[in-house]
Amino acid sequence: MQENSQRDLFAPILGSAALMGALLLTARQLTIGIFVFYIFNESVRIHAPGIFIYATIGAQCLGVVLVAAGYKTRFAAILLAVCILASLLFRGGLDLHNFLVTISEKDIAIAGGFLFLFAYGPGTLSIDAMGCRDKARSFAAVAEKSSFTGPLLLAGRMMSVLVFLFFGISKILHTAEVKAFMVRHNPNVPTNLVYLAILTQIVPPLMVLFGYKTRYGALILAGFCIIAPSLFHADFGNRSEVEHFLLDFATTGGFLFMFAYGPGSLSVDAWLAMFR
Repeated sequence: MQENSQRDLFAPILGSAALMGALLLTARQLTIGIFVFYIFNESVRIHAPGIFIYATIGAQCLGVVLVAAGYKTRFAAILLAVCILASLLFRGGLDLHNFLVTISEKDIAIAGGFLFLFAYGPGTLSIDAMGCRDKARSFAAVAEKSSFTGPLLLAGRMMSVLVFLFFGISKILHTAEVKAFMVRHNPNVPTNLVYLAILTQIVPPLMVLFGYKTRYGALILAGFCIIAPSLFHADFGNRSEVEHFLLDFATTGGFLFMFAYGPGSLSVDAWLAMFR
């Protein structure tokens, strides 16, 4: 029932091959921007050249080109998910403190989006959809197994919302510090918007996590991932700010995949749909 009501509301988009193709093409391009940034920085800042760094750059280049074109997309999605999760090893260690004070949660969110891309493919505006099907049929066979996609998409949803729940709770516990941050980065934004941010980083992520009215939650979070960095991470002369900006936009791409395809079988939406 709930899934049906969402489909009815979004039917003009979900029922249009042209709009869905454009939406998924946009989502794919958003997810790869952060990798272009990393490739450029790794290329110009190599201090100790070696096989590992060159292999990393090569893997990211390959994944970016394949995802952008929508060719062998499932393979590329897994490749880029592995690349960005591997970056956790180089963010000061994997202990809890370093995890919480770095951007590791955003890396995990992006990897969650790639699980949706792996499960459902690139959409109609892609080489895969135009007859040059991915020859790595093992990837497609795995992704299309219903017993596999449910847990896979549940994992993708969990990974995608972790960062929001963490920062939402953090804002509740440290509201004054967050308001001071807002003033430093954009004094034109009313600091009371922090309460709207808290609401946005708690309620929609829980909707996505449990798969209830998932498309609504995914759209809200996609919008948040565009608005927030545009207001507070738009200092393009600062490398760290650019990284945050692109990470947030890459997360937007994952939520657009989620909006397009829904939460999967292990969700409240799917359970309610059985009783329609």
